[in-house]
Formats: sequence, structure tokens, C-alpha cells
Amino acid sequence: MSSLIEKIADHEVIDTAYQWLCKKRQHYHPNADVWQVRRWWHEKKPILQAQILSGNFQFRELRLIRGEEKSIEWWSSLDALVLKAIAIVLTEHLKPVLSPRCFHLGNSKK
Repeated sequence: MSSLIEKIADHEVIDTAYQWLCKKRQHYHPNADVWQVRRWWHEKKPILQAQILSGNFQFRELRLIRGEEKSIEWWSSLDALVLKAIAIVLTEHLKPVLSPRCFHLGNSKK
């Protein structure tokens, strides 16, 4: 039986999170870090998996970008990818014990 960490670092989970990242950030500015992640993914993926498995992965600081009308909290692309992988694994892991009345309203507007 795999540990949660092993499941997060699993090829299929990481690949699913990577595809999600590519789709979500496909229209980002040419200087955004997502393009470096995509360009070097074949090298970054095994390093990222090893860091997760060894417990050495560290999240970068969360950036706060302030605009005139609103502020945005911004995760680096690799951080967003790892957070998505965690969400994928925890969703599956917690499914048997969560109430059917528990749900998420993603991207809800105020």
C-alpha cells in the first residue's frame, strides 16, 4: 500500500497535475515561469518527484500582486502543480469518509 506522499509523487498524478497547470496557464505572459516549467518538464519532473518522495520539496513564497481594484495571490507554477497533485490524492483518499453534503464551490464569484 502506497503512502500519501508516494501517491502524490506518482507519475499519473504528477502528469495529471501538469496537464491541469498547462491548461490553466496557457494564456499567461511569455515571461511567466510556466513556460520554463513546460520547456524543461522532462528534466524537472524526476527532480520534483524525488524532492516530494524525500520530503525535501519546499514551497516558494506566495506572491501578492496588488492591482487598483483587487489583489491576487500567486503561487509559482511548480508550487501550483504540487498543490494540485495533493488535491487529487486527498480528494480520492478522503472520499470514503466525507459527507455527501460536503462540496466545493470552485471559482465562485462574490
